[in-house]
Amino acid sequence: MKQGVILTGVVLALLGGAAAAWHLRNNPERNAQRVRELATWGLGSHLAKAFPGQRVLVFSNPFTQHEGTAKAILQTEAAGVRGLRRGLGPQKAVAAVVFPELQPQALDNPRALFIDRETTTPLSFLVAPGAFDKALKEHPDCSLAVSLIGLPVDLGRVECWGSPGPPRFALLLPDLSLLGGGAAVEGALRCGKLAAFVLGKPGAPGSEAPVGRDLQREFDRHFVLVTPENFELVRRTYPGLFPRG
Repeated sequence: MKQGVILTGVVLALLGGAAAAWHLRNNPERNAQRVRELATWGLGSHLAKAFPGQRVLVFSNPFTQHEGTAKAILQTEAAGVRGLRRGLGPQKAVAAVVFPELQPQALDNPRALFIDRETTTPLSFLVAPGAFDKALKEHPDCSLAVSLIGLPVDLGRVECWGSPGPPRFALLLPDLSLLGGGAAVEGALRCGKLAAFVLGKPGAPGSEAPVGRDLQREFDRHFVLVTPENFELVRRTYPGLFPRG
């Protein structure tokens, strides 16, 4: 009788563990965070190989620094920074994570500001003029700038983008239309101002799909990494990813 009770307890424990594992694997919110982390891991891994030893400045979501921001937003942004650090490796390449200043209306009356409904980077429309230049001037040792929030909508007035030489930029899921079209994207890649960017892969599993243990395989299932070396191939393979112009 005692052995039967023990066996029953073991079975229940195993079933409970299996149920917990199933719940974690099929938690859409958690899966979405892992996909975000996967995207930045892939970007960081490329940068570590292509630009070894260079210091990195990371532009992150400034709303995470304000009270009342939804927990999901905080967790998603943390996942992105965590994945980037993991991809860049143990050399402590990340010099700082900065939160660019927002326009006053972004907090007081965000509806007063225009945001393109189709953009993948709504913060492009909310950051204050000169915010990117200010952050980079405060970190002159950083030759790489990784933006998890896109580029400012007034890109033509951003000094660090228009000037030759460093910093190079790497972008997560950017709104390429803000760069001025396919020709402008190609030009930025060719001149070295744009080091790399990650786009969602057409036909990829949704962001709520579970992520397997083989990170490179999973990254290739979900995303496309675009670099100066593979730009033409990616554009021919997935022409719909790039805006005309």
